[in-house]
Amino acid sequence: MAGELGKAAGHGCQEPRIWGWTARGYEVVRDAFAANLRVGEDIGAAVAVYRFGECVVDLWGGAVCQDGDPYPEDALQVVFSATKGLTTLCLAALVEDGLVDLERPVAAYWPEFGQGGKETITVRQLASHQAGLPAFDAPVGPAEIVAWDTCVELLAGQEPLWVPGSSHGYHPVTFGFLVGEVIRRASGLSVGKFFQERFARPLGLDAWIGLPRSAYGRVVPEVEAAVGDGIGRVFSDAEATAGTLTNRAFSNPTVDVATFGDPALFGAEIPAVNGICDARSLARAYSSVVEGPLRLLGSSVVDEMRKVVVDGPDRVLVDLPTRFGTGFMLASLREPMLGAGSFGHNGRGGSLAFAHPESGVAYGFVANRMVLEPGPDRRNTRLLSAVSLAVSGG
Repeated sequence: MAGELGKAAGHGCQEPRIWGWTARGYEVVRDAFAANLRVGEDIGAAVAVYRFGECVVDLWGGAVCQDGDPYPEDALQVVFSATKGLTTLCLAALVEDGLVDLERPVAAYWPEFGQGGKETITVRQLASHQAGLPAFDAPVGPAEIVAWDTCVELLAGQEPLWVPGSSHGYHPVTFGFLVGEVIRRASGLSVGKFFQERFARPLGLDAWIGLPRSAYGRVVPEVEAAVGDGIGRVFSDAEATAGTLTNRAFSNPTVDVATFGDPALFGAEIPAVNGICDARSLARAYSSVVEGPLRLLGSSVVDEMRKVVVDGPDRVLVDLPTRFGTGFMLASLREPMLGAGSFGHNGRGGSLAFAHPESGVAYGFVANRMVLEPGPDRRNTRLLSAVSLAVSGG
């Protein structure tokens, strides 16, 4: 369905403005998208679904801010940790090429890393948040976080905060430099350049890790929603309490809109948090791992990367359970996606991108209203219930 569905800005109980298209049978996804806007859970957003490499949903709607201009078709959003999934696609490509062995020590590719108790950390452990390096020891602000060599040198010189491989704890910012340096050493290219050459250009994506200045004007600012009194408050309090592992990991630099929504950081390569793209590009990127005309990675490497590596209480996320394969977040109660077999990554505030090879679905969602409660996010729950219904023919 194409065209505008209403006249209001897309909040409260008013009829939202929606544009785009759905294939026959996927109208329920449009209805779910409209509901997110109608009840005020979204201000402006976009969702895309590909199935076996063919687009079946491409919708955008709402506004760039409350009562503001319509959300544009070419809008871009900072997707925060959904960037980790794009970085992991790059790692998977190098595994398939035989340039990276997940069971080899990181130091085999990055010799400077092999010190201070990190000598035997494998690439798989590094990419599954087991390395014990969730935070920088030294102060890292906006000036330092854009300096690649500074960040990787700091991490190479650190000692792990726990015995590597003994447990896992989310690496919100350091993941990108750790995995990214392995990618750089193995390929000779930075993560951003490798992603462009291997995925973005072949697939025609509007997605970058390191945004070109010509696209800065397309980035829609994000607004953080108020934190509720549930588990989100527990996490927020831990994040704000000096000395906690949560605080160390998320506050050096601070992972929020003020920091990563600043155009001064758009052009840098920070491969855990500052990917900038649209929903359709996220869905097309994940179409590269399912059957169809967009496939770029074979099933054997995909199955290797989505195999469960860690599952249980997370040392950084106040013991909330997390489940990871190698780099990819896997389906769990906190992020169900389309159930068993799904893999991808969400991002702070609600962005989500993943693939479910069994059904052929690749999914991307972005929004400018950042909901800071840990998942499952009601917006994606509503949308994915509709996707599941459409796929099943219901």
